[in-house]
Amino acid sequence: MKIKERLIGIAMGIVLTLIGMYSFTLFFSEEKVMDSLYLLYSKKKLGGLISIGALLNLPVFFVFINQYRYDRAFGLVSLLLILVIIIGVLKFI
Repeated sequence: MKIKERLIGIAMGIVLTLIGMYSFTLFFSEEKVMDSLYLLYSKKKLGGLISIGALLNLPVFFVFINQYRYDRAFGLVSLLLILVIIIGVLKFI
């Protein structure tokens, strides 16, 4: 059961991060989403977009903590640590 709950937390984190990235790009960019992502990657700003998209995970984390769903919160934090590593790698590429 623990693994299933943690995977649910990771999946929710991925979905929320992608929704945040997509909506931010949709609202603040005049180009298509894929063109905007390519432009951000070429300017080495894609990590910033990922971190802005990951901000949606913060209220969900506190909801999980208040509902005593610690395994889902653990999965969410695990995904956020993976995102930190990805952002760090993007800074050096």
